[in-house]
Amino acid sequence: MYAREQTTSSPRYAQVATFMRLPLELAPTGRDAVVVGAPYDGGTSYRPGARLAPRQIRHESCLLHGVGIDRGPGVFDLLDVVDGGDIDLSPFDMQLAVDEATRALTRLAADNGAVLMLGGDHSLTLPAMRAAAAKHGPLAVLHLDAHSDTNEPVYGGLHHHGTPFRWGLEEGVIAPGALVQVGIRGHNPAPDSLDWVRSRGGRVVRADEVEGRAEVDALAAEIAGQLAGRPLYVSVDIDVLDPAFAPGTGTPAPGGLTSREVLRLLRVVGDLDPVGFDVMEVCPPYDVGGVTSLVAAEIGAELLYQYARSRPGTQHHTDSTTGGTPMTISVTEQPIVDVSGEEAALHALRTSLPEVPRADLHGYLERAVGSAEQLPDALAAQLDDFRARGNQEGYLLLTGLPQDADLPTTPTSTPAPTERPLIAGEAWLALVGGRLGLATGYEELRSGTVYHDVYPSPGAHYLSSETSETLLEFHTEMAYHRLQPRFVMLACSRADHEGKAATLVASIRNALPLMSHEAVDVLFDSPMPCNLDVAFRGGEDPGPQAQVTVLYGDREDPFLGYDRELLVPHDEAHARALEELSGALDQVTRSVQLHPGQLLIVDNYRTTHARTPFTPRWDGADRWLHRMYIRTRDLVPDGTRSGDVVAFVPR
Repeated sequence: MYAREQTTSSPRYAQVATFMRLPLELAPTGRDAVVVGAPYDGGTSYRPGARLAPRQIRHESCLLHGVGIDRGPGVFDLLDVVDGGDIDLSPFDMQLAVDEATRALTRLAADNGAVLMLGGDHSLTLPAMRAAAAKHGPLAVLHLDAHSDTNEPVYGGLHHHGTPFRWGLEEGVIAPGALVQVGIRGHNPAPDSLDWVRSRGGRVVRADEVEGRAEVDALAAEIAGQLAGRPLYVSVDIDVLDPAFAPGTGTPAPGGLTSREVLRLLRVVGDLDPVGFDVMEVCPPYDVGGVTSLVAAEIGAELLYQYARSRPGTQHHTDSTTGGTPMTISVTEQPIVDVSGEEAALHALRTSLPEVPRADLHGYLERAVGSAEQLPDALAAQLDDFRARGNQEGYLLLTGLPQDADLPTTPTSTPAPTERPLIAGEAWLALVGGRLGLATGYEELRSGTVYHDVYPSPGAHYLSSETSETLLEFHTEMAYHRLQPRFVMLACSRADHEGKAATLVASIRNALPLMSHEAVDVLFDSPMPCNLDVAFRGGEDPGPQAQVTVLYGDREDPFLGYDRELLVPHDEAHARALEELSGALDQVTRSVQLHPGQLLIVDNYRTTHARTPFTPRWDGADRWLHRMYIRTRDLVPDGTRSGDVVAFVPR
């Protein structure tokens, strides 16, 4: 384990330089994480020198501690980490070096928790990804770089530092649709050189799309939604940074990210399931004052902390801006239910439903309630448990649901035509909703329909789900309504063209430990004036028409009624408490990026949710979700039927 006392007994420039002065163990086994050097630059196409990077990064890292002001607990109090030295690689034979790296890294990954590799040129990321995939299966990959590195081989060699992600996709090491590349810019071999990765489901985020805190945070939320549910590999090419922050690299490209933007973006890693990391392409001969090696070391330290934060049982910290008393939260697994093995059973249930649901909606939904009794056992058990107890994250995401081969164009008006045939997403809403409770329509909302088509609409009100190019802020659905739905369900028929839109969910079960007892006391069982959403107030704004209790029920496990735009604090004390709650909810936000074949169930009594902006094209293929509200049987009068429409009753 890391010897804290070493930092005070010996100056930081003394002793043998290991990464962050960790113990050196040349054949580590059973460690939570291992830092290893990969001194190789045989795949470099311009400036050589990356083979010298591991030694220089270690030298600069001696300045760093395992505790950071903005990180919380000491990373080495949470993880058992050692420096595993360098892997031995041939400087003369590129294929031999790649094979040697694959063998060495696969052994390290098999014998330990995670590996942080210090490069070296980027060609060695392929062996590192192979090693992680051999242990964990196909990977999601977050790749920060100025270059896409999905090029073809050149100069007669199969591998070079511009090919690792091409081979990762070709070999199936990277899961389909699970590659996000950030920071891409500059000169490319051909105008269409990024089309190859995009055609294989990869997302490319240009450097000019990432500027400032708001853009970084929005991007992080989108990344979390796209890469959740798979083991994550993170690769950072130091040239993702502008040369002003990292001059010591082999292929510098002006116009890059700042070091602060990169470090902030990497905070999303702890919300996912990271299993391996690398920091590549530092070139000491071109460094100035060691600044590039220092920022590479800082990135490595951040990745280790995020790995610690991601592991079950490790602790989040409280951001000082919330004013909360520091408490702990257990990190939980992503609440994802994969039903891809149940296609036949689900198809049979779908065919049991009427083909034109709106012709007799009550009859159709009654049939769905009966068919829901035949849902596959594992799925039914998950739904029953979620209905009864909820979960830590406040949502379930069903994936692998069968989809229609042909879809009509994305709607542009409400309500849907009565004669429209059943769409797969609507069938899954009816069946899953039938297991959870009773589908409910709201008289003032979407013409009183029970099924809602959710699509972008020009000129939509910024608080409406039809808005697209502005953030739809955090809200508990209809918190101001006495007949508030228990669950909000969203099924996806089409994602947005660029894959940017994400549903954000924040659970009070995660946020409560970040709040001070004083703030909880102010908000608990204390009704607060609340305005109404535009659909329930008509064309005018009469001011607060409801009284919403923000925290209520069991003080140790409360329900949540929250709307960032509509709540009106009584006084300064309530305003401060609400601001503290808002900060806590922001810290625990989870992002879900919906794709066809997925259905999201939000616990509307314990969460607040939002949606990130996206750009519609108005081409008939814009983002298209199906929404349904569910009330549970224990909260409705006898005789209530699935599909009933209720009128507004303010709290």
